[in-house]
Amino acid sequence: MVFLVIFLLLIPSLSWALTLKNAELFVHSVKRGSFCSESFKELFKTDLKEPAILLYLDNCSISERVPEPKSLYGKLKLASILRERGKEKEARELYLKVFSLTNDLDEDILTANRRNVSFLLRPEVLRQKVWLAAKNGNTDTALFYLSFLREDPHYTYLLAYIFLKEKKRAIARELFSASLPNERYFFLMFLSSDPVEKFDFYTKLMRSSDRVSFKKTATIYILDRFFSRDLGLFRRALPYAKVFPEIYNYYLARYYALTGNCRGLKSLSSRSETARALYSTCSGKRWRGSSIDFYTLLLSPLRKFPYSKKRAFSGLRLKNKGLEFLYKQGFCSAISFIDEPSPQNALAQYLCGNYTEGIKLAAPFKKELKKYPYLLPVLYPKPAVFGNDIFSLAIARQESLFDGRALSRSGAIGLMQIMPFTGKYIAKKLRVKNFKIHHLYRPEVNYKFGSFYIHSLIKQFRLFPLAAAAYNCGPTRVKKSLERFGKVKTPEDLIIFTDIYLPFQETRDYVKRTYVNLYYYSNLYGKGTEWKIFSHR
Repeated sequence: MVFLVIFLLLIPSLSWALTLKNAELFVHSVKRGSFCSESFKELFKTDLKEPAILLYLDNCSISERVPEPKSLYGKLKLASILRERGKEKEARELYLKVFSLTNDLDEDILTANRRNVSFLLRPEVLRQKVWLAAKNGNTDTALFYLSFLREDPHYTYLLAYIFLKEKKRAIARELFSASLPNERYFFLMFLSSDPVEKFDFYTKLMRSSDRVSFKKTATIYILDRFFSRDLGLFRRALPYAKVFPEIYNYYLARYYALTGNCRGLKSLSSRSETARALYSTCSGKRWRGSSIDFYTLLLSPLRKFPYSKKRAFSGLRLKNKGLEFLYKQGFCSAISFIDEPSPQNALAQYLCGNYTEGIKLAAPFKKELKKYPYLLPVLYPKPAVFGNDIFSLAIARQESLFDGRALSRSGAIGLMQIMPFTGKYIAKKLRVKNFKIHHLYRPEVNYKFGSFYIHSLIKQFRLFPLAAAAYNCGPTRVKKSLERFGKVKTPEDLIIFTDIYLPFQETRDYVKRTYVNLYYYSNLYGKGTEWKIFSHR
């Protein structure tokens, strides 16, 4: 049963429509501890497939083929059983699959295969292990696996990446320069301080046969960089973005707006939402929005919230009998496996307090809120720790989707994704004694710190979108952008400032999304006016 509890808490699974009969069979089997019957194995074909397989593997003598679990832990369990049954080839395939996907289970896998690990130490797998470990900051693990690749053509490149993640930029650059893969141009572009050299590395990357994902990321980075620092190089780099029409049109619109080319914006308005909004600001032409988005809220907001709060909150009852039975029986751990997008599955996750999964499962139905009004609080939940702090709710939804255990690649922690150094700074401001970084995983601490920070930024920058920008990229960058632009006084000002003067695409997107979040939270839990940030509204 310990095995079940661990996996039910951590691993999602596929889902079909859950019937009451299947839910009852599952619950009764768990309560009786009877997992080996033929009737229980019928659950392998249902929405409760994953927990049923895990329970079966953990409790029964296996003499027949069992479907492969989705859980990595379950795959290891099945691999062990297959080996016991003499199916060594199938067992090794599963061990290799898990080994190539994570570093978290290495000790278990290497111990289970201590007599022969050669099948695991394939160059293509080891490269992936090194990359994954370095990306997650596990330098010792990365160097361990790299030691098996000394003769591999990717050795120098991977060593350079390890040094880069260790923030040893000079050594990383030297090693990238000496490496072979085309991807080195991406990192050399990033590490170079000379604009012309950056452009040269960028063009080499774009002319190479490297992955599209690298080229796309590089294009956004280089255009953002040159747009704010060197328009000459920006104009030279922009044509390379034509292979990504959406990116090209967006940055061309930014350039037209910066240079006052209203006619150019008009010509782009049918291809770019940003161009259409910027054209509206320069021409005075009325904005006609088709959805609740950043531009519509600023330029042509609805007079009243288009959804019924009463219908939204009165409809928070499960209609699916199977899900309802599991929920009433206290089997939220089983419900956490059900990850097929559907309104009822999303509601079940919400009722169980699995807010992150609830939002994800409800997202495909956001355009159908009139049909499923109860999805409004599912999409915009209010965990108890937040009270009615709608500004913090708007931030936390964007930061983590309310995942209290979230840890970003950059090290940001918890509900409101607070960086360790920011946490230390806030702890001093709040005079919190004996503060430790791991305290940020506590929801009440993370909320307290994040709430203090966003409200202090709102006080400093006056407008929530500006405070949100500062929360994302730092108050110093926002101050510098405001020095270039001037004071934001009107909705049109805010659009121009956001799309033209904020330096990073991530921050521009962040401002737009958190402002939309604020609109919904204001109308669902606030006064319905907090999002109206300009006095003339």
